[in-house]
Amino acid sequence: MNTKLLSILFVIFIFSSCNQAEEKLSQELNDQVMQLHDQLMGKTEDVLKLKSRLDSLTNGKDSVNVHKIIASLNKADESMMDWMHHFSVDSLGKMDALTKISYLKKQLEALKNLEKSTDSSVHAAKTYTVK
Repeated sequence: MNTKLLSILFVIFIFSSCNQAEEKLSQELNDQVMQLHDQLMGKTEDVLKLKSRLDSLTNGKDSVNVHKIIASLNKADESMMDWMHHFSVDSLGKMDALTKISYLKKQLEALKNLEKSTDSSVHAAKTYTVK
């Protein structure tokens, strides 16, 4: 009888340890998602300032290129707004740990891709406006 009790306690301990590890991972992923979100929101201010500067150049000799850069900045801004609109922070509490981990990994990947396109657009705009 003692062996059965020990076996049951051991199984409970293992499950508890796994759940704690999964919760820790989901919290780390959530922290990464929120940190990257905050960084991108800071870049949104740059996007808006650069669009404003470029707007004054839309009638110049290189207006086609200026319009392309503005379109790229608009896409970066819209993509961020779309991501925020679709990110479901409220439903995270309703998800089990494995589902939460999977969801947060996808969100982190989406934000990393968004960061690349935003950085590329901002770089192109800054390079153009420095000319």
